[in-house]
Amino acid sequence: MKIVIGSLSVLCILAAVGCAAPNLSSDRDERAMNGNHWLNESRGGQLTETTYLGPRDAFVAYDHSAEELLHTIDRVTAEEPGLTAGLPVSPPLSPGDRVRIDLPPKAFFQGVFDSSDSALAGVYEIGFDGRLKLPYIAAIQVAGLSLDQTEITVNRALETEGYFRPGMARLNLSIQEWAPVQVSVAGAVFYPGIVSVNPRGQQTSGDQLTLRGGSTAIKRFLTTALLSAGGVRPDADIQRIELVRGNKVHRLNLSGTVDGHRIEDMALIQGDQIRVPSRGLPDPRIIRPTAITPPGIRVFISNLTVPALNNASSAIGRHATSLPYGAQLHTAVVSGNCAGGAASTNSDRYAVLVTTDPVTRRPVTVERRVEQVLSQPQSRSVNPYLMPNDSVVCYDSDISNLRDIGRAISDILSPIGLFR
Repeated sequence: MKIVIGSLSVLCILAAVGCAAPNLSSDRDERAMNGNHWLNESRGGQLTETTYLGPRDAFVAYDHSAEELLHTIDRVTAEEPGLTAGLPVSPPLSPGDRVRIDLPPKAFFQGVFDSSDSALAGVYEIGFDGRLKLPYIAAIQVAGLSLDQTEITVNRALETEGYFRPGMARLNLSIQEWAPVQVSVAGAVFYPGIVSVNPRGQQTSGDQLTLRGGSTAIKRFLTTALLSAGGVRPDADIQRIELVRGNKVHRLNLSGTVDGHRIEDMALIQGDQIRVPSRGLPDPRIIRPTAITPPGIRVFISNLTVPALNNASSAIGRHATSLPYGAQLHTAVVSGNCAGGAASTNSDRYAVLVTTDPVTRRPVTVERRVEQVLSQPQSRSVNPYLMPNDSVVCYDSDISNLRDIGRAISDILSPIGLFR
């Protein structure tokens, strides 16, 4: 009789909770709005709208009208963006750059070294102080000079020292290998700071030194530096990126990385400064993999819902937490195995997203019903974008919780089962 009464009680509780999929007007959502929520209990105080968004609260950070965006975004036309003026295609020399010096053949050579055309020939590396040290003459300051300017400076120095007759120095300089450089990246990027671009690998460096001259450093460009800083944030103004070189500021338009137009990707030198201004609102057009945004992101997912006892049994591994940039909450929910299963027991699950508001740059906790996210994937206010290092936690449904409570009560009332 007692068992029957207990079973009826459980059925009554389940009927009161309900087994249908939740919606935005459920009683549980109302309790969350009134502060009767797990997060409120953990903090011991009332929730604030700036840190917690319940299932019925829209996360509007990524959901702005076209009119709002037009106030901060210049309309992209079909015309090709203009190229930047005032910056050479080939960058000035930096410390660590390697130059090759060649002399004319003996038949055309005139000067004190006419018995040998290899006295000065060879590969030289610019020192940390920006000076180029050649045999027989004092070190020459060449950092910041173009290759042509360096060639003229070296020839004049040899003539001034008397090793060549005036106007007879004919040394030829060419780039043998571009060095790694450090530049600073600030503003609307995920990880601002000092970054190093164009790393010098042992194999690549060895192969480069066997060439007679010439080098193309494809990893020493502005777009590479932006990626090294984590990529630009959604609120970045990519049409007004600033490159500070010396006492000059050059404004660059990199919108072609998004719309497919040609851009002038500038080569960098040691000490360059890159500033990425923020437009104040996120632009959904750049929340996807591009040449200046991250190709993928790492998201931390925890799913300890029934029947999983740990994240490994939930099949949450490296591939589940490494998502393409531009993925939204529903992708993490499915990737973390937080969705699916029996509708009668699993449809009431919910997920909590801990992210950063792209406008205020403050931490935000967003709670969403799993079925709510899956049924409205097109709504960015319900199904927000995921950003690097976001955290997603999955929680069981009410029915699963009640079932676990019932099992705990049963173990207490029947302690013999604990020793089986």
